[in-house]
Amino acid sequence: MEESDMLDSVAMTTKPRRDLPKAGGTLAMGIISIPFALNLIGIVLAIMALSRSGKALNDYRNNPLLYTESSYKKMKAARICGIVSLSLLGTAILVLLAMTAGN
Repeated sequence: MEESDMLDSVAMTTKPRRDLPKAGGTLAMGIISIPFALNLIGIVLAIMALSRSGKALNDYRNNPLLYTESSYKKMKAARICGIVSLSLLGTAILVLLAMTAGN
């Protein structure tokens, strides 16, 4: 097999990597959910960010050569932001319960 034929066959079998679907939007939802953590909007955005990032991270783990690493990092950051937002909400609820129980 000639070298040019070999290069052509390699070029035909490798697909260009693409971003995970909705990586930027999911990251934006995760970031926006943090300042609105004590609001219904923040809760909804955090849950959506966690849900979408979970699905996308599973897709990446199943086929990592198909997606870019930067979009994987965006999804991980979106997941962390969603977790932080829900943790802030949980902490606020615990503080509120502690304050009402003390009275």
